[in-house]
Amino acid sequence: MKTLNRIGLAALVLALAVPVFAGHGEKCSYSTQECLDHMAAKMKTSGWVGVELEFNESTGIPTVTKVVPGSPAEAAGIAPGDVFVALNGVKFGKDNEESLMKAKKDWKPGQSVNYTISRNGLDRNVEVTLAPMPADIMAAWVGKHMLEHANMQVAQQGQKK
Repeated sequence: MKTLNRIGLAALVLALAVPVFAGHGEKCSYSTQECLDHMAAKMKTSGWVGVELEFNESTGIPTVTKVVPGSPAEAAGIAPGDVFVALNGVKFGKDNEESLMKAKKDWKPGQSVNYTISRNGLDRNVEVTLAPMPADIMAAWVGKHMLEHANMQVAQQGQKK
């Protein structure tokens, strides 16, 4: 089974911050500065869960690979190995990406969201109270995406020669 590793909450926040860079092999269509401004503004006001996920490439279903210490996910009892089944009743999977984006669109710090997780084959509901995104995590995500822009610009310049 082929899987694609994503950095924590990338699908849950980064996809919201830059809709055209949803992490599915698509390239960001914003200019570097527009993208930077958009990401920073969105991430400063978005709610944060605090997990790293691995997505099953064929189904789109995420499994928790890491829980950030001190995060809302840790406080809610989410653990590595948990499989996210649903968010506020919307099932995870490739067929529901648009519905999931709508469910996450207006996340704010202090808001509670409900996950259905599967652990050891048993489903359970977990309530997570979203927090502001820590500055160091925001900087790492923005920096990683800006490197994508830089690599894309270098590749485009190489093609023009």
